[in-house]
Amino acid sequence: MHSSHGDGSGRDSYDELVQFGSGRAPGGRWLTRIALACLVLVAIITVAVRATSHDAGHAAKTPHPPPRISVSIVGHRMLGVTAGWELFARGPDDLVRIRLAQGTVSVTYVPPLLTANPEVSFVIGQHEAVIRSTDLVPGYVVPDGAQARLLTWPLAGGGPLVPGPARAQAAWLTTGSPTSPALSLLTLGGHPIGPVIRFAPGGPQLPATAVSDGRGYVLVDTGSFTAYDAGPGWDRTVPGTVVAVGPTAWLVVACNPLYRHCHNVVVDSANGTRRALPGPAAGYPYDFFSWPPTGVIAPDGGTAAVAETASGQPTTSEIASRGGIAGVLQSGPNAVLTVHLINLRTGANRNLGIPVGADLSDQSMVWSPDSRWLFVAAADGKLVAVNASTGRAELLPAPLPAVEQVAIRA
Repeated sequence: MHSSHGDGSGRDSYDELVQFGSGRAPGGRWLTRIALACLVLVAIITVAVRATSHDAGHAAKTPHPPPRISVSIVGHRMLGVTAGWELFARGPDDLVRIRLAQGTVSVTYVPPLLTANPEVSFVIGQHEAVIRSTDLVPGYVVPDGAQARLLTWPLAGGGPLVPGPARAQAAWLTTGSPTSPALSLLTLGGHPIGPVIRFAPGGPQLPATAVSDGRGYVLVDTGSFTAYDAGPGWDRTVPGTVVAVGPTAWLVVACNPLYRHCHNVVVDSANGTRRALPGPAAGYPYDFFSWPPTGVIAPDGGTAAVAETASGQPTTSEIASRGGIAGVLQSGPNAVLTVHLINLRTGANRNLGIPVGADLSDQSMVWSPDSRWLFVAAADGKLVAVNASTGRAELLPAPLPAVEQVAIRA
């Protein structure tokens, strides 16, 4: 049907077109539909390409983190361990939990700490691990079998977090006010549970650099080349440079006033009695003062593992040429630090040849509870297990990420 309006416009106006049968132009409507479909398809493809390009660019800028938790099953006991203790290790962005008796390894992704400070507290609780810097940057708690989550106050504060007595499953944390600081014992949930460590007038002043003394209390350094052992209601000066700590004793390098003669001394950490060892003292960096103590003493008290060089002690002239003790500490020997085992009965010193990093942590090494194995976070990031009786080193039969610190859950 065709209608025309004589409106003087000189053109036809089509109000409606109805076609039946052969009156339809052949293929006219189908051509129109095909054209519209093509236009729609082009639009869809354009939007999809733009979205894909945006997502690809976004993914390139913000790469996805690795799987939050991965578990490897070795299928047999590792190192012949049958007891239930567990080994933990920390890497730049991982927490590794190794159950040697069960033959399993779990790796949990932990966001990297936003600091260049090498002093990182790595504390293992009964059901969790805590990782935090001494700086005021975010730290993390990793419950067993769960993802890492941000620490909350008060554990999220700054300062060292030092493992407390083993049975308490707690840690010492700097608390109090700037004019009256203290170390308080808190659970890893952040709840105060015990006594407070304060220092008498004339003693070390907080904030101080603190590490475990091996017995559940703290060794502190105030930057004056003096270390103190401290607990609730008491503190005492440690004679010499603390080289290694353990549950029953410390290994200390003691020197005469001119620093010409130094020797190793075993100090009973409970009563302070001392016993000098025969043979030369542990080498650099322990000749004068080193912090934190990086060595560890086996639970049975028989062996200390320390990181040292094979070079001799600086002479008096070298001390003077380097500007005194501070100069020696800053420009120490250009040698690689390796792991040594020192017999605390005979003084014998055995170099294992395992290199450790220059930025040593106080948790670069740890002993197994039965004193049979020493675990080392080596300089190349590998986790090395050392047989204490033979000195033989081996790697665990499981894929592991790079590690920097180690700890034990007994």
